[in-house]
Amino acid sequence: MRQAGFTIARVSFGVLAASMLAAATLAAPAAGPAFASTCPPSGKCFAVTVSPASPAAGATTSFAFTITNEAATQQLGSAQISAPAGFVISSAPGAINVTSGSALFINLSLAPSATTTLTLSAGVPCGAGTYHWGIAAKQSNNFSGNGNDFQLDPASAGNLSGSPAGSCSLAFTGDGEPANTAVNAVITSAVGGPVKVEILDGSGQLATSSTAAVTVAIGSNPGAGSLSGTLTVSASGGIASFSDLSIDQVGDEYTLTATSPGLSPTASTSFDISGSGQTCTVPCTASSSTSTTSATVTVTSGVPPGDFLKVAVGGAGYVCAGTYTRVSDPVSFDALDPAGVVVSSAQFTVSLEIDKTAVLTSGRTGAAQWQICYATTANPPFKARPGTSGTAVIGGVTYNTGLLLDCSKTQGAPCVQARHKDMAGDVVVTFLASGDPIGWG
Repeated sequence: MRQAGFTIARVSFGVLAASMLAAATLAAPAAGPAFASTCPPSGKCFAVTVSPASPAAGATTSFAFTITNEAATQQLGSAQISAPAGFVISSAPGAINVTSGSALFINLSLAPSATTTLTLSAGVPCGAGTYHWGIAAKQSNNFSGNGNDFQLDPASAGNLSGSPAGSCSLAFTGDGEPANTAVNAVITSAVGGPVKVEILDGSGQLATSSTAAVTVAIGSNPGAGSLSGTLTVSASGGIASFSDLSIDQVGDEYTLTATSPGLSPTASTSFDISGSGQTCTVPCTASSSTSTTSATVTVTSGVPPGDFLKVAVGGAGYVCAGTYTRVSDPVSFDALDPAGVVVSSAQFTVSLEIDKTAVLTSGRTGAAQWQICYATTANPPFKARPGTSGTAVIGGVTYNTGLLLDCSKTQGAPCVQARHKDMAGDVVVTFLASGDPIGWG
């Protein structure tokens, strides 16, 4: 009997031990620390999400950092957020200390399992690629002391990364487009201010935080001109202003281009560089010349007082169909309203004088041999001498071209009114024109 009891006791003890071992094994996952796989032994962890994860490139954006205290018993007292490279923090409501690169929040007193949202505004750079926020948290409410740091839950690490959306670009502003200007004079906008280039963010809005350097150059160059002035300017509030630009050669349909590293470039609308000009009260006259060609232009009608007459010799190059070759430099002329818009109703009388030296070199010494090769944007095309009509693209604009007929009772402007040689041996051809023309002999 004792042996039997001993055997039963051993068996009972074995069963009990096995039961306890089984119970302990089954209970271990539930009874262990909740952060064993992600947190340090202290158990002080926090999770974070950041919104938005894809802010517009170049934009000033409000970011929300939602922090959850994952500690079992300790409060989370303070946190410091550090901006990614190239980001510029501009504000952080509730932060005790804000710099361009960080924001410190104290006295959070965030209880276990509690959540809070911290916000800040920052300028996003124009450059593409992934960025990373930095964040540190402490148990102390004043972000001081050692040994009370909270650890970022590794599962949240990816939430601190993002990529800017879209790409930044450049654009000449509506009131900063270059306007028609005289040769070597400061190029202004139509409203009289400097030429301006905007930096646009990835959503097409003005990137007000951008200070990027913008460089301008001549794009379309009908007069083989050179651009002078301060050609590279750092933007302020997302706008680069160019106040001292000038071009040294006359020509119609110039454009400017604007570039900046990492930004999509842009081109301005076209503008003209004239030889001379004046405010017009009909009749009004202006002149311009080169070494071989002189032009005197008179507005005879169709222009309200206060408009502007501009005249330029040189620049645009084109030919008319037929056997005639160009000898003179081209003369372009326009009447413009105060906004720089061509007055299409303007009527002109133009005297184009070719220097004797050029006349002799051409071999056409008689005045009657000279014709005017004319170009205008007017449509339908004007009536030209047979076999000379065509088109030419000047500064990106299509012109109708041809040699002018002589004026008569049935042939009005554009037409050649007279030809003669002066006492110096120069050839002078006078013709009538309208609208937005160019001519050469």
